[in-house]
Amino acid sequence: MSGKLEFSFNSSKLAEFMLNKEVITIGRKEDNDVRIENLAVSGHHARILTIFDDSFLEDLSSTNGTYVNGKLIDKHPLKHGDVVTIGKHELLYLNDNKQFAEDGDKTVLIRRKPDPTAQTVAAHTLEYTPNLQKQAALESAKLQILNGKSAGKELPLLKASVKLGKSGAEVVQINKRPDGHFIVSLTPPDDANNPRVNGEVIGARSIKLHNHDVIEINRLKI
Repeated sequence: MSGKLEFSFNSSKLAEFMLNKEVITIGRKEDNDVRIENLAVSGHHARILTIFDDSFLEDLSSTNGTYVNGKLIDKHPLKHGDVVTIGKHELLYLNDNKQFAEDGDKTVLIRRKPDPTAQTVAAHTLEYTPNLQKQAALESAKLQILNGKSAGKELPLLKASVKLGKSGAEVVQINKRPDGHFIVSLTPPDDANNPRVNGEVIGARSIKLHNHDVIEINRLKI
């Protein structure tokens, strides 16, 4: 189960928000998932990316900044009990699945190369039984630029998370999961230049990528 936010002002709880979407936006404008009507809060102030049980807070170049436990942050992996301060409002991050975990006790997942001699386990035994064919496909996934000066250039998707765009002004992020690659937009949902997949605006959701899907970033096609 994913975490949640307890929204408060002057120690008075105002609302509660479940992190049941991959992207949750926070800001003063009406199109945000968590709207804070305060002039100290930017239109699109921050957002939270949630992947399985883990959530990551990112400041969206806000005017007055985003703070976690009193410290100014740019990007921050949220932990149970973290207090996010935006303007004069607070968002308490709660995640029952994480509250007993200590940094030193966390299990680190190491991706191993497929073993061709390994026996195949019946698919019904465990939901997370590795699918070696799917894993091999994920490891070999890549992007190909279709137009412009770099047409034909290939970009292997080797990392768990890849951002596309200019340094400091990334436009999309592609996350590798056990069941495939998912793309999310890093631009505000109402941006006229919101990136597209196969001509469809990404917006505030995540989209699973399939072979030969076309990603459009401004005039660039990938």
